[in-house]
Amino acid sequence: MEKAVFLCAGGDLRQVYMCEELCTFGKVYALGIDGAEETEKLISFEDMPEMADVLVLPLLSGGDSIDIGGEKISLEKLASQVKSGGLVLGGRISAKQENLFSQMGLQVEDYFKRESLAVKNSIPTAEGALMIAMGNSADTVFSSKVLIIGFGRTGKCCGWLFKAAGAKCSVTARRPEVLAQVWSEGFDSFPMTELAENIGRFDTIINTVPAMVLTEDILASVKTGCTVIDLASKPGGTDFAAAKRLEINAIHALALPGKAAPAAAGRIIAESIREITDERGITNCRQKTD
Repeated sequence: MEKAVFLCAGGDLRQVYMCEELCTFGKVYALGIDGAEETEKLISFEDMPEMADVLVLPLLSGGDSIDIGGEKISLEKLASQVKSGGLVLGGRISAKQENLFSQMGLQVEDYFKRESLAVKNSIPTAEGALMIAMGNSADTVFSSKVLIIGFGRTGKCCGWLFKAAGAKCSVTARRPEVLAQVWSEGFDSFPMTELAENIGRFDTIINTVPAMVLTEDILASVKTGCTVIDLASKPGGTDFAAAKRLEINAIHALALPGKAAPAAAGRIIAESIREITDERGITNCRQKTD
């Protein structure tokens, strides 16, 4: 059977490694992605020599085009290179974008909504947080006091990684069952209602909660020299304006997988794409046309 045909358009260094991984089970055309070996490089979307089974897009900003080599290319033009009934994959696809692709007779799926991707991405995210902590302190992470706000996928990875580096980790969360899990995994803990009275003990604070938890009143109790690393998606869980007024080093660390470990992040995206195409019967075979 012929390999499935992928058209990969735009992105950053993650997409280079993603394309290389996709080449292990598909035929890959790359547009605006330099450095990926074994791919067929395209100068323009019009150079596509055959219709693609799958269009792979990077994280999308919500508009109707993406930047490729400094040029705006419409999503509609890119999708026109996909066969009828084909599949469009991207990250954070908006309802408007999904509707556009659907009206063109294409299937759509957001690979960033895959639980498996989120779990795997928590590892390079935690490693990125550790890199930031190390780069923003004159002291060692070893024996430092670290507070992790939230104990979801990323919070857990941060806890175990910082603990492995010798930090004294504490976790705060809202729900009693989460605090029980924190306790069962050997971390010190306290409920979120006690954040104000405890926050002054820590050298590094890592927020993973996508809600405003580090308000000005809370930040006022942070110790001098503390670094706040906010991993939550925009707008984050920190009052950054207040942190600036209080002269607190508060960093909104977004998209860490692509910055800290682009090779791993790219492979993780490719693995999620493989899961999706396997489930849909696309991988390792060409879609049948009517």
